Amino acid sequence: MSFQKKLLAFAAVSALSAATAVPAMALENEFHGMFKFMGYQTNALAGGDTRDILRKDAHSGFFAEQRARIMYIAKANDNLKLVTHFELDTRFGGIATNHNGTTGYKGTTGNDSGNLDADQLTLETKNIYLDFNEPTTGANFKVGLQPWADAYGSLFLLADMTGAIGTKKVDNFTGQLGWFRFDDNTLANDITGPGQFTADLIVADGKFAVNKDITVGATYYNIQNDTGLAPAYELLHMIGANADLNFGPANIKPFAAYQWGEQTSAKDISAYMMGAVGKVKAGPGAVNFSGFYLSGDKGGTNNNAFQTVTAGTTYFNPANMWILVRPNQAINTSTSLTGNDLSVGGRGSIGVFAGYEGAMGKTFYNANAGYLRTAEARGTEKKSLGTEVNAQVGYKIYDNLSASVAAAYVFLGDALSSKTAADRIAGYAQTADADNPYLFNVQLSYAF
Repeated sequence: MSFQKKLLAFAAVSALSAATAVPAMALENEFHGMFKFMGYQTNALAGGDTRDILRKDAHSGFFAEQRARIMYIAKANDNLKLVTHFELDTRFGGIATNHNGTTGYKGTTGNDSGNLDADQLTLETKNIYLDFNEPTTGANFKVGLQPWADAYGSLFLLADMTGAIGTKKVDNFTGQLGWFRFDDNTLANDITGPGQFTADLIVADGKFAVNKDITVGATYYNIQNDTGLAPAYELLHMIGANADLNFGPANIKPFAAYQWGEQTSAKDISAYMMGAVGKVKAGPGAVNFSGFYLSGDKGGTNNNAFQTVTAGTTYFNPANMWILVRPNQAINTSTSLTGNDLSVGGRGSIGVFAGYEGAMGKTFYNANAGYLRTAEARGTEKKSLGTEVNAQVGYKIYDNLSASVAAAYVFLGDALSSKTAADRIAGYAQTADADNPYLFNVQLSYAF
């Protein structure tokens, strides 16, 4: 290549670099994230094998894991930004997998960066979405893979999903309208393309602030599912009402919802739920209380059972439980007495929880108790699942770095520990003499 061609090539590359650098220089780059280390001594998690949570002499040992989340926001201005969010989970020592790829105690090395010498691909995508304010209407839109939670303590759905949602505020009213697609089941052995068999969620949400102490809301959710896969219904309608009420030192958030639709063309759904979350300032801290009722079905047909979108990962974070309900503090090795399914296989459930949280200087603490039972029993099954007590104390080393220790213990109910096999819930109770689950936890948490 002649000197002239080299000079032209250099000039072209320089011009391209300058052109691409111009918009980047106009961006406001934001970085946020977190790192959490957790160590466990427990017989309740058994290294992630849910079959062992109620087994006599369940595997017990110390294990540790970590989670890091990195969020990058490319902000063009106050009305336009791109949000990206990624996650990296690691078990200390790695996670072994059997030859068929399932998690196990023996087998080949799995794809976990905690294995010896690391070098594994563990980067997970949580969110990538565009967040912008439309100048004509003044509405805010989020388009892409984004987090979404229902207005009912996440008992129906809390997840990262692909879709679009718009929000508009007019005086004291705020409305939302959204569409999410959580399944596009393209069949490999059939002549089908994208969009043929899908599961979609339509969201309509409205809130009205009556005054500074009273806000009332109503929602309508609709799911149309023709994939033939979970959730086990074809059409679901859900209407509900909720409120946010302040009474002096107390804040109470009641909610209720009703569902109808079709499990199949020959089976209709009729189910409901209700609950409340509250907090009352008391002394240096606050008393927390919460509870819920999910309707169930005695006969096993489940058409009267409250339907969730993902039965395997039902949340109710206000409970502040570690074992009784899917824990809100755990990383990726977590399960609950019901295998994270608060519908308990369509039986429904009733939960009541209370606790106290406070802080003294850099020290923070909380203690909680909760009780869980099924709403309906089948045959001679008992209803009581268990009672949990737990406590946590921590210290803020820096403003954004804290360390804590926690302990939790569950007194199993008859539905899981009865000596009579017919009294125990099939599929959940493993033995007649199951050990009461316990957990000790130490964690280090950094957020920025």
